[in-house]
Amino acid sequence: MTRVLFAGDFHWQAGSAHMIAEYVRAAPALDCEVALAGPLCRLDDQVPDLLPVVDDLAWGTHLVLVFEGRQFLDGRRLELCERFPRERRIVLDPDAHWGEHTVLGVDDSAGAYGHQQWQQLYRDLSDLILQPRLGKLPDGAQFFPYFGMPKPVHRPERTPVATYDLQYVGANWWRWDALAQLIEAARSARPPLTRLRVAGRWWSGDPHPEHLAATANRPGWLAERGVKVTGPVPFGQVLTQMAKAEITPVLARPLLAHQHLLTPRMFETIAAGTMPALPPELAYTTDLYGEQIGPFLLGGYPAEDLARLLRDGPANRQRLGRIQDELRRRFNYRRVLGDLLAFTH
Repeated sequence: MTRVLFAGDFHWQAGSAHMIAEYVRAAPALDCEVALAGPLCRLDDQVPDLLPVVDDLAWGTHLVLVFEGRQFLDGRRLELCERFPRERRIVLDPDAHWGEHTVLGVDDSAGAYGHQQWQQLYRDLSDLILQPRLGKLPDGAQFFPYFGMPKPVHRPERTPVATYDLQYVGANWWRWDALAQLIEAARSARPPLTRLRVAGRWWSGDPHPEHLAATANRPGWLAERGVKVTGPVPFGQVLTQMAKAEITPVLARPLLAHQHLLTPRMFETIAAGTMPALPPELAYTTDLYGEQIGPFLLGGYPAEDLARLLRDGPANRQRLGRIQDELRRRFNYRRVLGDLLAFTH
């Protein structure tokens, strides 16, 4: 039997742990098992209670290393990776550290590490480097979405009566400017969108002390504009909470958008059955969603676009239903996990 061990820096309030949970659920249908490689991971205190963790690396037949912002392997862990044959080691690179060095303002694809350090690390670990990047991939990388389509909680045509006109669920991680622009557009729409909510960390008050630029905000700015600000949505309730809004923006860290990367919210928003609003920098997602996504792409007059989304709601929801069906067909987690396994068979 194939047994896949994932290694990474996993926190329950961050996206990747939720992806692994989906892989765990999908694995039995493919006659395989999925777990976390305990000796190779850095975990918060919640993850071990919610995902299977294996202490004996001999349990696994394949190793998948997921690198986001942090290089989590010290010297001892790097040596442990050698227990897996090189052809059965995969590097998953959702933040696109592999390839060109990209700098956007004060954001940097190398983060706290040197660009060449990332390149050498990946070369040492594997010949299989997978990126969820739409469009041209850097030399040595192959496309793999990593993120998949969760089971929808609502059909767009039959969503419950909305509590909010516009809502964003998620942390402020390089997203302040994009959200602020949308709030201003919502207030300027005719008629204005007045039932507004943001649920997540760092939208008000002190930013994260170790990530001041990424979590910068203007304390009180949202409340002054009538936006209800709440804490993070508990795990397992993200999609149902998102479904409470007529419109849910899809926001991405500008650096990731610049690199045309996929993100979990690009799938989760559709699964929630709420109408997405995609800012211009995410126009590349047409390659994911297809031409049906056209009405949900914001242009030069976002206030008018938001008003139009609501005005044409029934027709837009019919379109969204077709998008939901196609994403579920192409990116359900059984299929995504099967595609991952195919890289080493």
